[in-house]
Amino acid sequence: MSGILRPIFIQPLKHIYKMVTVPEYLTYSLLWSRLRPINRYNECRVKLHDWHLTIPDNLSFIHSYKEIFVDQVYAFKWENKSPNILDLGSNIGLSILFFKSLYPDANITGFEADPKIFRYLEKNINENSVSQVKLINKAIWYENTYLNFVSEGADAGKISDGESNVRVEAIDILEVLSHQKFDFLKMDIEGAEEFVIPRCRGFLDDLKFIFIEYHSKLGQEQCLDKILLILKEAGFRIHIRNINNSHLSPFLEIKPQSGFDLQLNIFGWKE
Repeated sequence: MSGILRPIFIQPLKHIYKMVTVPEYLTYSLLWSRLRPINRYNECRVKLHDWHLTIPDNLSFIHSYKEIFVDQVYAFKWENKSPNILDLGSNIGLSILFFKSLYPDANITGFEADPKIFRYLEKNINENSVSQVKLINKAIWYENTYLNFVSEGADAGKISDGESNVRVEAIDILEVLSHQKFDFLKMDIEGAEEFVIPRCRGFLDDLKFIFIEYHSKLGQEQCLDKILLILKEAGFRIHIRNINNSHLSPFLEIKPQSGFDLQLNIFGWKE
């Protein structure tokens, strides 16, 4: 096969091979073909594995399923069957369902700030009889307060220092970390990690795994160095992965997404 034709043949073959060998990839492909034609932000019902889910948006659901179940960004190994997991930014519940598929006896505390999205989260967890899960409709912050929040209707809702369409109650992260020990902390809170992680300094010793989706806000000072220093001080070994690889020539052009010019997955674990 000539070099110029090789990519044309290889990519379809990889796709077919993954569909045959990876059940989650086949599910993802079927979800894509079924849900992609639907207009965004239209509520619909989906049967996923053994779960019946109500989703508010097709595109964010497809993306989340691929990231969580196909790419398995939250996968980890634990020595017993019941790790304690703190899920900050649970959205409609896919992350919780993934953790439960790994460890059915896991104890999970899930926070979701967006009142509209929380209703989907609660419905999906309760209607599928998922046990040992505590759901809290509050934002995670560095103090107890109320915050302006932009509810986008899917997975991009975030705390705002300007215009907003809803007020949400926020809880100090230390109230959570000081009352219960967790083994795994997952944090996907759309930029609020800049304020929450510094508040966690000195309270991450019991954790064995941490996942942070880091967001760099367009036009504002980046804080990646501060977050990495705190994780290093807590004894974590770090791996970083770029979520958006579309910035092929960032010196020439950056294409922001939802107001962020950089999004990274930060994986931390203790050896």
